[in-house]
Amino acid sequence: MRAPFNNQFFQDQFNDDFIESIDPIDIERKKEIAGIMLQDLMNRQSGNVVAPDTTGVGFYFLMNFITPEMSCDFALIEQDFLKNCRSKLDEFRQAGWYGDKSFRTNKPNDALQNCVLRLIYNGAKLGDEYCLELIKNLYKVYHKREYNRLKRFRTINADEILSLSEDDIFGDWFSSAGRIVAMCQFLGIELNDNCSFIYKLLNNGREEFLAKEDEDTFFDDLDQELFDECSEQVSDWLNELEKQNVPYRKMIKKYLEASDFIGICMKFNGYAEDYPKLCLENDMGLRLQMTRTLAMLRTWKPNKEFTFDEVQFYTSLYDLSAALTDVADCLNYEVGYLIGDEIDEIDINESLFNPANMTVNKRSKKPEKKPAINVAPLSKGDVSTEDYLSEIAELRKKLNEKEQENRYLREQYRNAKRSSEETEGLVKKYEAERDELIALREYAYNSEHKDDEIAVDKLPDMEKAIADKKIVIIGGHVNWQNKLKKLFPEWLFVSTDAYKTVNSGMLEDKDKVYFYTDYISHISYKKFIAIVREKNIPFGYIGSINIGSVVAQIYGEMER
Repeated sequence: MRAPFNNQFFQDQFNDDFIESIDPIDIERKKEIAGIMLQDLMNRQSGNVVAPDTTGVGFYFLMNFITPEMSCDFALIEQDFLKNCRSKLDEFRQAGWYGDKSFRTNKPNDALQNCVLRLIYNGAKLGDEYCLELIKNLYKVYHKREYNRLKRFRTINADEILSLSEDDIFGDWFSSAGRIVAMCQFLGIELNDNCSFIYKLLNNGREEFLAKEDEDTFFDDLDQELFDECSEQVSDWLNELEKQNVPYRKMIKKYLEASDFIGICMKFNGYAEDYPKLCLENDMGLRLQMTRTLAMLRTWKPNKEFTFDEVQFYTSLYDLSAALTDVADCLNYEVGYLIGDEIDEIDINESLFNPANMTVNKRSKKPEKKPAINVAPLSKGDVSTEDYLSEIAELRKKLNEKEQENRYLREQYRNAKRSSEETEGLVKKYEAERDELIALREYAYNSEHKDDEIAVDKLPDMEKAIADKKIVIIGGHVNWQNKLKKLFPEWLFVSTDAYKTVNSGMLEDKDKVYFYTDYISHISYKKFIAIVREKNIPFGYIGSINIGSVVAQIYGEMER
């Protein structure tokens, strides 16, 4: 995030040389700041002063309060905090949410430490003596230079805060300003009325930051049509190898080689070889993993043709990345539950464990909860009465809770939508394959009984009963088709090479489609079976050249 002032704000702003050298983004930022400052000045002059929202202050305080040195020592800090405040975690958690460091954009360790720091910060805001002393001690030890400069103040104005913030050696103005304003409250330093615009500026910066974070972590959805095409391509590759009687492990040789090397790397780091597989929360099988991988590859490079070997190699990388994100997600949820985050109602309803069924003969006195005040001691005038401030604080607390809830629900919705779309596609695919298997089973049965005696005297009645049915025969030798055409001129007969000009309209409103298995090309079958599945048309298989057997089979299936 850019600092609001990269150079002096009021000096030489209209000098030609200065204007030519200034950063256009810097100009836009200064316009924004000038607007906020002007509006704030007008509000104060008119007496329209309302206690500022300190959410942005809390957000930027938490963003960079933990220094590299503090991070190294954080195990000692959090253990001492838990030893003193373990029973108050739920109270601290509910005091306020500002937008934690996300597990999706930060190292797990940074996100975890930020989560604990939020509890400490909220405890200090609530007036907890230990948390207040801990925050001040951490500031004094790990931000010594800034502390030594700030402790000299008894009151501080906006210019002084800006000056201290711009001197930050890390160059992050927003984090410095948030840290300084927050510490002023904890150190008993009174903030001048003209500091109110800083709150607005930090809130705007927070909103921009979270919006950008949402954009960066939004799921990239796969096109469903592309996903289906990739699923078919992967099936074709595997089916072709099956026809060649290639053993399964040889089919996926490249995938296994890459996985073996990943296993070697895991062992080198002291983990089990199959650790990535153990971490996968949504492993739906190698075929689907390859389909996802191919769909992502074609989205990434739409003009490149990927080989099966390449897809296998990239699938191993996909598995590794999926395992990494699954670990972070699980850690995120579990840490949240440990500090009191609400468990999804569905999980509660489906749980076999019910704490209400337990009886513990131990009385414990509930600690008295203190109201969370999320405002700064800045307002003056009639509008800043204690009741009004308390109401504002309560409304902001509820707003923060809803903001956190909406963020969680948004993430759940994106996860559910993605899984639902993939699952729906798989269900359709499996239902179509099930219908095909049923038809093949009937075909196998008919083939075994093709020599069963057929009552010749009943054939004319059978022919008459099915003559007006809307039947399609795909495949078969031309002479065989011609014999059937004489008996059933209303039926549609499709030659084996018709796939070259296949028209899905020819199968509209048909009662049933039959494939002649002994005389049809693989390409032709694939084209027509896809249309049959798409339009949900009943289908079956014929394997006999005997016209009487064909009539009896179709009659039996159509009349039952």
